[in-house]
Amino acid sequence: MADLTLEIVEGPGAGRQLRLDRPITIGRSTDTDLTVEDGEISHHHAKVTPTPDGGAIVEDLGSVNGTFINNNELHGPTGVEAGDELTVGVTVIKLRSDEQVAARPSALRAIPPAPAAGVRAPTYVNPEVLAAELGPQGQAHERQPKLEKYLDVRVRRRAQLAPLALLLLIAIALMIYFATR
Repeated sequence: MADLTLEIVEGPGAGRQLRLDRPITIGRSTDTDLTVEDGEISHHHAKVTPTPDGGAIVEDLGSVNGTFINNNELHGPTGVEAGDELTVGVTVIKLRSDEQVAARPSALRAIPPAPAAGVRAPTYVNPEVLAAELGPQGQAHERQPKLEKYLDVRVRRRAQLAPLALLLLIAIALMIYFATR
């Protein structure tokens, strides 16, 4: 039986390695063997079990967002080999053999820094309201404007009333239709 290692190569916990010498449960819960702080992973997301032939079997444990092997969604227990990638949430875990680990101790993927972007004024804010918040010097007061909260309430109210308005419009159209017959 070949010795295998699971290594998080991308996502939260990148660089962590875990020997695959027993069945390993992956998830957010602290009682899993490989705990990953990824909000897209279920508490008990997937299970990786070593096989006598040097590979492993991966199975999804009923996760919400699914489990992927080499970018293909898992639909049942599936065999994997050294070099295959397991994606759970936004975390990529690579199955590596001892030879691969000896040749390259870490398969961690370097992520380039994000490009810098200048600060831009929001385009959805009423200029008069923004001027009132900024004051005469054009400087913000000590507290930050919280316009998004009010905009969200207005949009939510309109969205809740839209089906009622549509139903009322249909009722008026039907009354006019039957009144003219």
